[in-house]
Amino acid sequence: MKEPLVSIIMPVYNCQKYLSEAIESVLGQTYSNWELLIIDDGSTDNTSIIVDNFAETNTRIKVYHRENKGVSQARNFGLEISKGEFITFIDGDDIYVEDCLKQRVSLFQRYPDADIVISRHVEFKSELKEKVIYAENVNVSIKSGEDLLQVIISDTNNHFSWNSMIKSQIAKNTTFPLIRFAEDYCYIRNCVNLSKKVVVSNQKLYFYRVDNQSSMTNNFFSEKYIEDYKELPLNFFDFCIENNLESIFYRGLIAHEYAQSSMRIRKSTSYSKFVNDMNDKRFRSGINFARVNNRTLFEKILFYLVKYKIYFPFLFWIWK
Repeated sequence: MKEPLVSIIMPVYNCQKYLSEAIESVLGQTYSNWELLIIDDGSTDNTSIIVDNFAETNTRIKVYHRENKGVSQARNFGLEISKGEFITFIDGDDIYVEDCLKQRVSLFQRYPDADIVISRHVEFKSELKEKVIYAENVNVSIKSGEDLLQVIISDTNNHFSWNSMIKSQIAKNTTFPLIRFAEDYCYIRNCVNLSKKVVVSNQKLYFYRVDNQSSMTNNFFSEKYIEDYKELPLNFFDFCIENNLESIFYRGLIAHEYAQSSMRIRKSTSYSKFVNDMNDKRFRSGINFARVNNRTLFEKILFYLVKYKIYFPFLFWIWK
């Protein structure tokens, strides 16, 4: 029986330092029926040369050079051109465990009515020293039912595209939003909302690099990301309205995003610019829908300060 094709989408931008290691981890997979779609998002270093060299030596690697439009558009392009029965992702500075694809596909074979398989990851710095030891008894949980979306997104371990393998009919039926952070979270949320069953495994199949100084994770608080910070609560608000999600849980998520956005924006800019951003009419469009019943006391305070435009405490509060 022929193995199903897995499409691996890899957006890359100026990641020459770690890129070869990431691609080699795909080439070293124990599962062989895959296509690696590398979308070069306008790199200006040696990234383009590196990916072209790999593509010349392996027909399963396909490279597409594009203008710089951001990681979301790169991944969305990868979704459009993918041909696999299953779709998964890898970043250009991360590493697959050698059994990553095999283990994920095997869970689909074990649970053929599942729409998504989600596994776990290991964070690492510099050289990869930790070797994953598989437990004899893999802990697998099956999530389904009316509360499926709430159950999945309540666990932050489930918020990453590269931790997931998704049936193509689900993966290609939505897109990554055009924001520069939490785009994974929004995309996985959309996919789960289209799904009936999700399999969650405790297997650690992905190594996530946390010390890449050029990644957004290490350059998080910046004025250039303020519009993205402002967009996230609106993305959740629009999602809830479109899908008739009006419970306290979902309204609480929006309150959470407003509270978090206020901190991010204040950390990234001056007090006067912060006030202007908080007063932005579009930014505030979802604030009356939000509820704080299930939020922490700190988030409740932040949310009410923003909702009722009591900004002077932010003049003194700077989060490090």
